Amino acid sequence: MTQYLFNRKIEVSIDNGSKTAVFVCDNSPNSLKINFDSEFSNEPMPNVTNISIFNLSETSRKEIKKGAKVILKAGYVGDVGVISEGYINLISPVQYDGTTKEIAFSFIEGVDYSEKNDINMTFGKGSYAKTIIQRVAQKANISISKIELKTNKKYSSGYTADGNPLDILQEIVEACKSAMYFRRGKLVIRDIKSGDDERFILEQTSGLLGYPQRFEEDDQSGWSIRSLLQHRIATASIIEIKSKYVKGTYRVRGGTHSSNGDNFETNCEVIG
Repeated sequence: MTQYLFNRKIEVSIDNGSKTAVFVCDNSPNSLKINFDSEFSNEPMPNVTNISIFNLSETSRKEIKKGAKVILKAGYVGDVGVISEGYINLISPVQYDGTTKEIAFSFIEGVDYSEKNDINMTFGKGSYAKTIIQRVAQKANISISKIELKTNKKYSSGYTADGNPLDILQEIVEACKSAMYFRRGKLVIRDIKSGDDERFILEQTSGLLGYPQRFEEDDQSGWSIRSLLQHRIATASIIEIKSKYVKGTYRVRGGTHSSNGDNFETNCEVIG
């Protein structure tokens, strides 16, 4: 991995329905300056990514439109991966200081389902949670990429789904000792302790910065980690950490990828 920790690269792909524009920041002669910060978490609400692109031509700037689909990739030449994807929800006025123009916008990771219309559905005795989740999602037009419940609860007396569909899904998921969250733009439901094995060792030679810092909460404890930007780290990534004081396999619960021209980092929290 060490060989790839140079030659930073950022790609922003914007599909506005009529055209797809790709903006690149790397070491090439036509490289643009691109800054971003992109949060990820284990919550069912989609996170927001903020992007700034500098000194775009007027033609290119017009390709950035509200509602356009965005895919943000970052990494190093030879090792670039998806950071997040979603749809532009806000475009800020162009900032110009006499020499530099900045176009800034944000996009919501995945789809915000919180404003869906209420539903009312009744499920008979002996219905299972996974079946209810699938039917509620279908009724509300909520796309779920993966359902892997820790416990597929049986509702012996039946179940009435009445209200906001996202709240209903969250209630059922929690009853099944599982979690619902967005991962790289896709809504996932699964065991809160399971994740995606990235088969990645985070150590000094692969980008670990400083020493992991311990955190303690009422219901969880773990480590706060700083590293050079690593696209493999996302919600529920399973990674191995090797440092002087911390060694073991951990699950990522949330964090931020960011680049501001100087720093190119991933900061995250991991739990055992």
